Amino acid sequence: MKPTISLCIIHCALCVILLSGCGGPEYGYVTGKVLIDGEPAGEGLVVHFQPQDKSGSYSAGITDAGGNYELWFSNTVRGVQLGTSKITVKQQQSEDLPQPKTLPFLAAFNKDTALVYDVKRGSQTYDVVIDTSVLPVEKKKR
Repeated sequence: MKPTISLCIIHCALCVILLSGCGGPEYGYVTGKVLIDGEPAGEGLVVHFQPQDKSGSYSAGITDAGGNYELWFSNTVRGVQLGTSKITVKQQQSEDLPQPKTLPFLAAFNKDTALVYDVKRGSQTYDVVIDTSVLPVEKKKR
């Protein structure tokens, strides 16, 4: 009977060790600015980071008057899941929140965006730089 108890204890210890590494996702803390033609974008743009492997949830932040953003995974967790994320920038759609100036060219930075960033552990800064001079004419209107 003693060998059975010893094996059970060893098995339980291994399970605890293995399961202790199975916590939630790991995060990197990302802040930055949205710049349009070198100038801060201003208040009210929504920046999303969506993991490219699509197994994780997105993180989002809203720009302040200086174009600065901070990404949040949830209401209580700051950060972005580690790995490569697709970045989109959209105009805020809420009557209760400040509305930015109309920027129709942002459509190029939504579904078909080419912006990506590899999120690593720790704090990092990523400035979203939008150069309207390289956009197609129909998306460049202000």
